[in-house]
Amino acid sequence: MQYATKRASSEARGEKSAVLQPDPHQLASLAPRHEQIELGDGTRLHYADHGSGMPVLLVHGWAASGAFFDDLAAMLAADMRVIVPDLRAHGDTACGQSTLTIDRLADDMAELIAALELDSVVVLGWSMGAMVLWRMLLRHDHRAVAGMVVEDMSPRVLNSEDWPLGMSNGLDVQASARAVRAMRSDWTAYAEAFTPRIFSRDRLHRDPEMIAWSRDRIKTLDSDAMAALWSSMTALDLRSDLPAIKTPTLVIYGERSDAYGPETSRYLVETLPNASKKGFAHSGHAPHMEETEEFARAVLNFARLVQPGSKHSD
Repeated sequence: MQYATKRASSEARGEKSAVLQPDPHQLASLAPRHEQIELGDGTRLHYADHGSGMPVLLVHGWAASGAFFDDLAAMLAADMRVIVPDLRAHGDTACGQSTLTIDRLADDMAELIAALELDSVVVLGWSMGAMVLWRMLLRHDHRAVAGMVVEDMSPRVLNSEDWPLGMSNGLDVQASARAVRAMRSDWTAYAEAFTPRIFSRDRLHRDPEMIAWSRDRIKTLDSDAMAALWSSMTALDLRSDLPAIKTPTLVIYGERSDAYGPETSRYLVETLPNASKKGFAHSGHAPHMEETEEFARAVLNFARLVQPGSKHSD
C-alpha cells in the first residue's frame, strides 16, 4: 500500500511514532519474497514472506487480500518473519477445484504452516480470517501455534433472539440471504457500498485514498466465490467451541467498528480460556490499517510474550 497509514495513525493520536521504524539501510533486506505452494487439490497458494525471526502468519478477511496487510507486514518485518497469504479466491490465489468453505480455507492454512515448517508461530486473523484460524485450531494439530490474535470478529456473524453479538447492523438469516442475492446481482455496486463500512465513519473524509485503494481491489473479486464464502461463514456458530481453544489469544477490536461492538470482544475474552483484549480508539473494522503503528506494537509485544525464547518487550 502506498497511502500514508503510518502518518494518518500518528496524527489521529496526536503523537509521533517511537518504535517499529526500520533503518532505511534495512529496507532492501525487508522487501517481501513472493512465493507459492501447491495445496492438496493442486491449487497454487500465493503468499508473501517478509523479514526473519519469530514467525507470524497474517490471515486477511472476507473480500480482502494479503495486500491489505502491506503496511503492517513492513513494520513487523523489522523484528519478525511475516507470512501473508492470499486465501482462495482472493488476491493472486485462484478458487481451485474444491468447494469454497471456511473449513477449506482452514485446511489450506494448516497446509501452509506444515509446508513452511513453522514452529511457535503467532497467527492473526482479521474478520473472516479469525473464523478460518479458529476452525484450523479445531480441525488440526495446533502445537505449532504459540498464540492467536483475533481482529474484530464474532464467533457467530448472524444475530438471533438468543445472540445479539453478531454484526452490529442486526444481520440475521433473512438479511444475510438478501446480501447474497445483492452480491450475485451486482458485485461492483455491492463493493462500492461495502468498502467504506470497513473503516471508521470519518475515514472517508480524512483518508479517501485508503477507501479508494481498498474499493478498487475488492471490486476485482468474483461475486460467486464471495457469495459462497459469505454463506459458509454466516452458517457457522463457534460459540460452543471457544472453550476448547486454549491457545493464548489477544482480542483486538476497533472502538468505532460498524461490524461488531465492544461487547462481542468482551464475550470472547470471557469465553476463551486464555485471552485478553485491546481496543483501538480511532479505528473501525480494520485497526491494522487505521492505527498501524500501535497495532504492530501490540502484535510484537504479544508475540514476545507467547513465543518461547523470545525477549520480552519493555
